Amino acid sequence: MAAELRLMIPTNDAVEPDDRQLVQTIREGDAEAFETLVRRKTSKVYALCYRIIGNAEDAKDISQLVFIKLWENLEKYDPQYAFDTWLYRMVTNVAIDFMRNKQSRDNAVNSNLRLVRTAAEADQGVAVQRKEIESVFNAVSQVLSPKQKTIFVMREMDDMASADIAKVLGCRESTVRNHLFNARKLMQQQLMKRFPEYARLWRNDR
Repeated sequence: MAAELRLMIPTNDAVEPDDRQLVQTIREGDAEAFETLVRRKTSKVYALCYRIIGNAEDAKDISQLVFIKLWENLEKYDPQYAFDTWLYRMVTNVAIDFMRNKQSRDNAVNSNLRLVRTAAEADQGVAVQRKEIESVFNAVSQVLSPKQKTIFVMREMDDMASADIAKVLGCRESTVRNHLFNARKLMQQQLMKRFPEYARLWRNDR
């Protein structure tokens, strides 16, 4: 009897709505639902911004701008597609625009990509300081276009598949592969020209 009574008592364990349900609730005028969505996505948005831009303060600013654009464009979201894919496309577009406007800034790149990290670890046991790694990648990545850099970050750091990157950027998978190929080629050329010791390690690692 006691067990039956416990089953009849309502609990506060509500099932969290998925992204599509949350968006629909927001479209119906629930401002609190938007706050929930922001809390749910903040860490993902910030992490991607930081990896592309490489600067914490800029990543925070870009994240805020992303959520402003999200609020303004939420009616355009098509629920037949994954919400994160649509959101990540917005993040990358905002980040690419930022890089196009700030290409001359020293902190407009990610400093901890696998290319330089692997080279540093393999450099005959010589400990390479973080600032040196940042300096090398900052120098060689300046030759990349914003889109090349974004694709390089998503593929080499986040290990995203080319097909997933294509969905995020709204382009063909072949376009992603071409940008990635050109990015690697340009960076290798810069390494050979300016940092030959890293170029040697790059060739051995590929």
